[in-house]
This record gives sequence, structure tokens and C-alpha cells, in this order.
Amino acid sequence: MNNLFQAAKRESAVDIVVNSIKQLLMDRKLLPGDKLPNELEISEGLNVSRGSVREAMKILSAFGLVDIRVGNGTYVCESPDSNLLDSLLFTYFVTNPDVNNLYEFRKIFETDIVELVIDHFDENECQRQALKKNLEELEALIHTNADTDTIFKKDMEFHHILGEACCNPLAARIYYFVIDSLKASISHTHIRQKGELAYEAHTKIYNIIQGKHYDKIKDCIKNSVDIWYELQD
Repeated sequence: MNNLFQAAKRESAVDIVVNSIKQLLMDRKLLPGDKLPNELEISEGLNVSRGSVREAMKILSAFGLVDIRVGNGTYVCESPDSNLLDSLLFTYFVTNPDVNNLYEFRKIFETDIVELVIDHFDENECQRQALKKNLEELEALIHTNADTDTIFKKDMEFHHILGEACCNPLAARIYYFVIDSLKASISHTHIRQKGELAYEAHTKIYNIIQGKHYDKIKDCIKNSVDIWYELQD
């Protein structure tokens, strides 16, 4: 029974400042571009030292939430920074998730990416042309028996163009991170398939996009991700 009365861990002064700013952002009481109160006002308002405020701002700046402008104050960042998102994703991937979890995650997320690409069909003609060019170049590399590394880079390029074509910066950023984190495993597949299976899968994805075949996305992406999954041994 004694363990029922253990004191909860107290927040440090720095945590108090960081969490207060984060809550104000989530509550939309602080908006992009807003200037924060100065160190003295924050320290007095939260009853913490100015040194703690200064340290908290360094942390928030590292995460891309605030912009510290020397001699001009501290502002809420106006454009989203990738540091916070990358940190969260990195934390997940360094835990060495099971390949089955990665398979499920990639299949779900890539399905959504292709759906977004079709949703923004009228906005992404340049990217769709780039996908077509990528496929033509990959086909040529296969026919000339190009080295595995060159073919692998063309494979990765396809996915990066696909992310750009979804016209959603946040979704694209997550997709880039997921694909880049799988570089080693994707590269490994090319030792066993010389690019032919990647070309076949990517061509099907491109054709579905060009035909706006929403009903075929799920099966097409499953087939593509299955190729990667089955070549992991």
C-alpha cells in the first residue's frame, strides 16, 4: 500500500517553460510569427529563473518551434521545421521495429501517398512527367546491365518524386523519412532482382496515377511492398 503514496516526478524549471510554450501553441494562443514575451516576463510569469527560460528557448529552437533573433527577440516559427518531426520518427526507427510492423506501416502510408497524388492530379503534372522520365531511365539502366547501386538510386528517386507529387509537405516529409530509413533494406533487394521487379511495380503505380484508378491503389501498393518484404531474407 505504501507505493500508492509516492510523489509524482516534478517538472524541472526548464520543462515548465517548454511545456507552457507547447501548450500555448496547441491552444492556438500563440500563432506562427508571434513574438514571445521577453525572458524577464516569462520568468516572472512562470516563477522560474531567467537562465531556465534561456535554456528552454534553446531547446524549442532546436526543435524548430521558435526562432531566436539576436537583438530582436524570440518568435514562433512561421514555417514548419522538420527537426521535431524527424526527431520523433528517428526515435521510432532506432528502436529497431520488427520488419512486419514496417511492412504494415509502409503499405498503409504508401497507399495514402498515391491517393493524394491522384487527388492533386491537376497540380502535379511536372512531378508526373518526372516519374515517367524516371521509369524510362530505369528501363534503360536495366537493359544496359547497369551496376546495382545506380539502379538502386533510380529506385529511391522514384519514391522521392512520388512524395513531392502528393502536394502535401507534411505527408511528403514523413514519406521521405520512411523511405530513407529503409535505404539499406531496399538496396538489399536489388542484389536479387537487378531492378526488374522495381520497374514493374513502379510502372503499375504510375499507370494507376495516370488513369486515376483509386480502386486499384490498395492492391497495387500491396504488390509493390510485398516485393520489398519477400526479398528481405
